[in-house]
Amino acid sequence: MEPKSIVLLSGGLDSAVALYWALDRGYVVETLTFDYFRRSKKEIRSCIEISKVSNCPNRRIKLEFLKEIDDSRRETKNTGLSGAQSSYISCRNLIFYGIAASFAEISNSRYIVGGHNRNDAETFPDSSLDFFRQFNRTASLGRITGNKTGRVLLPFAKLDKAQVLQLGARLLVPFELTWSCYKSGKTPCQKCLSCRLRAESFQRAGLRDPLLN
Repeated sequence: MEPKSIVLLSGGLDSAVALYWALDRGYVVETLTFDYFRRSKKEIRSCIEISKVSNCPNRRIKLEFLKEIDDSRRETKNTGLSGAQSSYISCRNLIFYGIAASFAEISNSRYIVGGHNRNDAETFPDSSLDFFRQFNRTASLGRITGNKTGRVLLPFAKLDKAQVLQLGARLLVPFELTWSCYKSGKTPCQKCLSCRLRAESFQRAGLRDPLLN
């Protein structure tokens, strides 16, 4: 019997490739999406559409208290966060994967699949292999079923974003359904950090971004 897995789906490129990677491995997949403070509605719509075309049920969890650092400057008392990237969310993956681990035990899902790549770990400490090794050990101690459910897999941890895109192209990922822009316009703004990173990654991968005509 194929193992069940939960894929954390954000609507962006890496998580979409992670979903198709899991399906290619023969996993029975449910996608999990988090809707936090001022999350782009187009990202949420992308999660719904990608899940639909891949025939995977999508579970959406609202976390209104969770804010990117730019949205919580006034309430932040820690001066050590003054240099944090604007999209940084304190303990984001500890929260996301903790919730996913709970669902995984209840649903008897063997794996939780994340799309974090090598570049993510350079900016966000909770995207590193070391963080998830520690997380897997800690989570297994907190479950009655131990390490039989909810083990986090990071298939792209040693790949850069361009390599992830190349893999996605081979897996026929519907990149036209993904959304990376911080804004929710009809087309990507092509100015924000996420848009620039997306454009650079497509160029390095030798692929055309279907969102740009």
